[in-house]
Amino acid sequence: MRKFLDGVYRVFGKLAEVGSDKYLHMFAGLILAFVIGKSLAHVEAWAFPAITGVLLLMVAKESIDYYLRKEQFDLKDVAAGVVGAVVGVILCLL
Repeated sequence: MRKFLDGVYRVFGKLAEVGSDKYLHMFAGLILAFVIGKSLAHVEAWAFPAITGVLLLMVAKESIDYYLRKEQFDLKDVAAGVVGAVVGVILCLL
């Protein structure tokens, strides 16, 4: 039981290290993929456009931050958005 609790604490410790900005990107990717997936439900291969659309939107958002707002391009933000998109696609399958 102690090993299990130690494992749980390690997982939550790793989650606490992730910046809150990444959670916002993941949530936005989830919502976007879910909406795109539901709107393309009549298409046979709807998951690919949903994930690709979120990927393109996340790259565009980071590019706007880089070129217009003079912020650093954060590839981890893009990755967090894509993880959210995958979760959104899984939710569409339920």
